[in-house]
Amino acid sequence: MKKPPYEPILFTLLLLLALLPIWSVTFFVTGDGPCHLYNSKILLDWYSGEALDFYKPFYFLNPNLDPNWLTNLTQIPLLMLFPAPLAEKLFFSLYILLFAGGFRFLCRQINPDAVFLSALGILFAWNHIVMMGFLNNALSLALWFWVLGYWWKVRASGNIFALLCLAFLLFALYLAHPIGLFFTGLSILAMLAGQFFYQQKQSNWKSAFKSMLLQGGKVLLLSLPGLILFAQFILKREWRPETGPSWIKILDNLVRLTALINLSRAENAVAAAVSIFCILLFALALRLRWRERRWLESDGLLIFVAISFGVILFPPSGLMGGLEVPLRMVMIPFISLLLWMATVKFPPWVKQICMGFGLLATLAFLWVRLPIHRAASDYAAEVYSLRYQIPDQSRILVLNYDWDGHTPEGKIIADKIWLFTHLDCYLGAQSSLVISDNYEANFWYFPTVAHWETNMYTQTDKDGINFDHRPPRADILSYQRRTQGQEIDYVLLLSPRPEYAQHPYTLEIMEQLNQAYTKVSTTELGRAILYKKR
Repeated sequence: MKKPPYEPILFTLLLLLALLPIWSVTFFVTGDGPCHLYNSKILLDWYSGEALDFYKPFYFLNPNLDPNWLTNLTQIPLLMLFPAPLAEKLFFSLYILLFAGGFRFLCRQINPDAVFLSALGILFAWNHIVMMGFLNNALSLALWFWVLGYWWKVRASGNIFALLCLAFLLFALYLAHPIGLFFTGLSILAMLAGQFFYQQKQSNWKSAFKSMLLQGGKVLLLSLPGLILFAQFILKREWRPETGPSWIKILDNLVRLTALINLSRAENAVAAAVSIFCILLFALALRLRWRERRWLESDGLLIFVAISFGVILFPPSGLMGGLEVPLRMVMIPFISLLLWMATVKFPPWVKQICMGFGLLATLAFLWVRLPIHRAASDYAAEVYSLRYQIPDQSRILVLNYDWDGHTPEGKIIADKIWLFTHLDCYLGAQSSLVISDNYEANFWYFPTVAHWETNMYTQTDKDGINFDHRPPRADILSYQRRTQGQEIDYVLLLSPRPEYAQHPYTLEIMEQLNQAYTKVSTTELGRAILYKKR
């Protein structure tokens, strides 16, 4: 059965619509995204030999090739060629092409007639992980599709070039994030098991087992460089059992598909509709396959469906923590459902309904999200306008009073996510600056690591409370003494909220600014105020 002649046209349209949020604004704002871009600029400066003495007291390069490198490795060449806002938009465009193209490629390898499912798969490209700015995590999931699809395509091949390509993809997956590596491994194991059950019916247990060992061993050998490095990474990490949400809470997030609720609670209905549609389609797929009474080579994906639901509902406690596996990864079971459904022969009317629903859901999400992206971009542009007021090689303490973000009229921009936690890092993405809220440098597995002696998180705190608190608190005047000579050249206030005006921390900060700093600039809409040390 051939795919509908209009399906490639519809997919192209959906791809363009997926790119629309990026290219309809000047800044595509995500939670941690500006911080990643800022660290890419630091790495670019190091690579080009610029401002080395300036950065040296504050940062050092992680000597280990740990996961979480891929975003920076992708952004550095883009920053070489383009201004920071454009480089970031090109990065997100590459991500969308990687995710959507990878999902389609994998579906094609499973069953060429199943590419119509791309209309549903592309909905998952814009997810909560991306908007939180967990970009390495997001890239790892996009690479998962390419690795699994390419492995399935060349699994029986002895072609050296094909095997080298697979080895490259596997190593890139390691450089991205452990989550993608984890689910790629699970899905390959599940598909090997599915192939084993298929082959033992076609021949015998012995030959099926031999084939499984041969193919599994080949993947293991090609993965060896990344696996060795990953083992070293695991040994360095401290694993602590943590209490996560109950399986009932996780199930509620699964049913409501909260992974697709990115910016606003107004997305709830659309996300729930996508969840219900996928579940109904899966029920139909099970019925159609039950009628056939047969097991296919690719039916190992059905095993992966069960595994993915189990991992999400009952995750290993040590995987929770910052990863928040059960809440942030609730889209994985839905992706697994779609991938197994690629094995099913659907009638034409089902394909048409799927593509139509994918288009309607895409338009509904855009209706809610585009105004938020525009408002977020305007806020970012307002902050970014201060770059002309701050010379290169300056040190900036940022006091952010508004992670939600408000319009000039006082309306919350994004009510579902803290979208503006690192908005100020755009300033450091274009100039050589040291900015206080470089959270990424606080973690040893990122490429750029902070020296604790000059880290503003720890060296401006007071009574254990620092600028990351709401409202922020900072002991600004003692920073030079505590760091043995380093100074804070500028203090940037972001969206000082009226409700915090008389808070003791705010009064404390204003007293310090009046004592040692001079206000040099206030943006036109008043959401960014810059002070310079006298």
